Amino acid sequence: MEANASTTVNDPAIGSGRALFRLAVAVPFFLGAALYLSVIFAAFAALPLVYAHLRFGRVAGILCSLTNMALVFAVSGRMNAAVFFVLAVVLGASIAECAKLKLKVEWNVVFSVGVMLIVSSLLLLSYSHRFNINPVQKLDAFVGTMVEQVANNVEKYKASTTLSSQDLDKFVVDPEMTKRNILFELPSAITITLLIVAVGNLLLLLRLNLQGVRDAQRLESDFFKNWKAPEHMVWPTLVAGFCLVVEIPVLSDVALNIFKVLMAIYAFQGLAIANYLFDVWGVKGFLRPLGYVLAVALLLPLVISLGFFDLWFDFREKFKI
Repeated sequence: MEANASTTVNDPAIGSGRALFRLAVAVPFFLGAALYLSVIFAAFAALPLVYAHLRFGRVAGILCSLTNMALVFAVSGRMNAAVFFVLAVVLGASIAECAKLKLKVEWNVVFSVGVMLIVSSLLLLSYSHRFNINPVQKLDAFVGTMVEQVANNVEKYKASTTLSSQDLDKFVVDPEMTKRNILFELPSAITITLLIVAVGNLLLLLRLNLQGVRDAQRLESDFFKNWKAPEHMVWPTLVAGFCLVVEIPVLSDVALNIFKVLMAIYAFQGLAIANYLFDVWGVKGFLRPLGYVLAVALLLPLVISLGFFDLWFDFREKFKI
């Protein structure tokens, strides 16, 4: 009996298993902060926190989130800690809770983005109240300063080159219009950024199938290849487009922000079609991520068009394997 107990204690397999378990417990307590501080992988800082919530429970997930946020605060200060709180802590908790409830992928994204927007607004209001700052005036002054700096750099660039550009001329001649456009389109820019971060983390979570999340929702490993936006989404898109055409004050600005967010969703559908076509054409390895980068960087209008008109043309059916 004593010999068997000694063998069990000294078993290398058991020892390595315990070491791996300790590593699995410890890594999420610093990996989120490391990813965020790396800048390159900052968008995926929420993923270790999602794993901690799903693997070890809510209490461990909260402790993990607080530890990572403390590390970010210690290294890069209060503002970065606030951004990390929204992009990692809030997003990680939202995705994990939706995954536990087995909500559809689309509702998971909608809920996560909505919570991040609400928390961001509350943090901004809290900051403004504490330091007695008008957030609108502060933002207006900040954007104005940035536009002025860029306009000065454009002037220097134009003076040092023989190239002419109407866009550069317009930027220099009317910086106030540029500032106005930035301020009015800022809501859609922020929403789209949060949408991209949420979708990226969720897709990677499902792709890696951490804690069997994909199996729990009965999704195939290549589910994104066949993903489609809800068909009824075409109606608010058409209404928003109509409001842009008629150019009604205020309403057109609101419609523009809504239209851009909806176009971002159709861009995801366009990328899903591209994913399907890459399989049909046998694009693999390094060429595949390169194809996505080129599609977004150079052919984004085409990608959006593929997603939007897929409702009527069903491009994947025409290229069916």
